[in-house]
Amino acid sequence: MNEGVIATVRSLVKNAVFDAFPSVLRRGSPTTNRVALTFDDGPDLLSERYLDLLDDLGVPATFFLIGARAANHPELVREYLRRGHQIAGHGFDHMRFTRLSRRALLEQCTKTDEALGGQLNGRPWVRPPHGTLDATSLVNLVASGHTIAMWSLDSKDYDTTDPAQVVEQCAGITAGEVVLFHEGQQWTLDALPRIVAGLHAAGLECVTMHDLFAS
Repeated sequence: MNEGVIATVRSLVKNAVFDAFPSVLRRGSPTTNRVALTFDDGPDLLSERYLDLLDDLGVPATFFLIGARAANHPELVREYLRRGHQIAGHGFDHMRFTRLSRRALLEQCTKTDEALGGQLNGRPWVRPPHGTLDATSLVNLVASGHTIAMWSLDSKDYDTTDPAQVVEQCAGITAGEVVLFHEGQQWTLDALPRIVAGLHAAGLECVTMHDLFAS
């Protein structure tokens, strides 16, 4: 079987499993005119530029932060919040959750939440590094009271350094989408104004992931 077909089937099966768990959030309602832009792997040296650009564009976002980096840059953690964005965990050291014991997994989440100063949205939110989960890590996170934040559209900004390709990958964004981006990349910064302009032209509002699912 063609490798592309196999990958597509795997993705469909994985999404069906995620959608069966109420604690796993992947895509909001298509009946709203809202989308959520999300950014992984911060904070880093470009974080303030991301924040300045989002200020200029007038849109809030959700940032999934690596705990060790957040612990080293508490001033940036406060700045995300001060500017109206949602923050949540992305592991303490970006190790795949599937490689961790239950105890190590929960320790990672606890240490990350401490570095973030707690989360303001009730249940703690977490996005698994690399989006990697298996049945064991999924059940452990759900049982420990976490909301697992995935995505429905991948910008694939990790596969290119060309802003035009990132813009093209995001051309199909529709209502309810959760879009995956990454911090620390100039080409992502360069692509964002065109992406947001296209969303606004389509009558879509950018909100935090929390607000997308609250609606």
